[in-house]
Amino acid sequence: MSIEAAHEMTSLRTLRQDRLTEEERMEALWNGQKPDRVPILGLSFGFSALNAGYSIGDFYTDAKKSADAQRWTTEQYGWQPMPWSCGSYCAFGAVELGCEIKWPSESLQAPTVVRHAVDTDEDILNLKVPDNLDRVGTIPLLLENVGYMLERKGTVIAPTFNGPLDMAESVLGIERSLRLLMTKPDLLHYAFRVFTDFNIAYAKLFADTFGTTRLLPDVSGPMEANTIISPKQFAEFCLPYIKELLESLREMGYKHTWFHPCGEQNANLPYWSQCDFGDRAIIHVGHEIDLNTVAKYFPNDIACGNLEPAIVQNETPEVIYNASKDIIRKGKEIPGGFIFSTGCEMPPKASPYHVWTLTKAVNDFGWY
Repeated sequence: MSIEAAHEMTSLRTLRQDRLTEEERMEALWNGQKPDRVPILGLSFGFSALNAGYSIGDFYTDAKKSADAQRWTTEQYGWQPMPWSCGSYCAFGAVELGCEIKWPSESLQAPTVVRHAVDTDEDILNLKVPDNLDRVGTIPLLLENVGYMLERKGTVIAPTFNGPLDMAESVLGIERSLRLLMTKPDLLHYAFRVFTDFNIAYAKLFADTFGTTRLLPDVSGPMEANTIISPKQFAEFCLPYIKELLESLREMGYKHTWFHPCGEQNANLPYWSQCDFGDRAIIHVGHEIDLNTVAKYFPNDIACGNLEPAIVQNETPEVIYNASKDIIRKGKEIPGGFIFSTGCEMPPKASPYHVWTLTKAVNDFGWY
């Protein structure tokens, strides 16, 4: 049977029956064993909201709609149920440290910063971790969202942390941050110290509120990409603070980590691999990083990725199916285990059939 014929014939009537439950499948991966098939993570934020009849803004501002939309979409597409906490996403920390953000509308995919908290060098020196974090900014919404998701079984991806340069982008602005890196490095280090203390306090709030057993902290670093800073700058300015955060997570009892080195970070991987991501992390990469490269630097962890989201948005079902097939076949050979997903967020307005094609590809090629 040709690939094209298999692609056309796969339907709800021809999907193979799972041999493991969703919980058993992830437990096998955490234990370094092969599951029945490759799990799929949808990485679906805005898409889930629209799929459930809500707005993209609802995903980030309504604790229950965000959780329900992910749960229903996961059920529909056969994805692994590991929902993300909502809130301000890549802009997290902005409101909490004095910035102003704009929530998504029809033309925006995610929250964006519209006013930074810093205008002068003195403003940077006045930055501090707020008191009573449980009542600050978007954190009450995040606590409500995670608490609601934990009413059901399974793992919740929370709390989420942005790298120090990502928080600097929100609070200081990326142009100012990169100028400081070159001209006033001590001032940038001061800001990174505040951001790290904020993240550690935020992690402790979640640990104290919910415990750590069912939480999977998310550590991401889009601004740390090599298209923005050099590997040397990453090692000097970002890596020490990221290591400190991860060591604090381990001390608090967080067992695993979801890690996403967003974008082109191949030259940073030797440094990222020095970090303590816990007892078997999920290493989620975009199309810029090959899955075999993940296996090289993180041999004991679970690789995740790395279908380019633009393919799901713009290409034909046949192209999506074949690209997914190639990734699934490669991922199945990784000794540490593999989860199939897009390399970044699922495009919110992708065709539902395009998205369904990922499930079809796993059904045809993802069984062990």
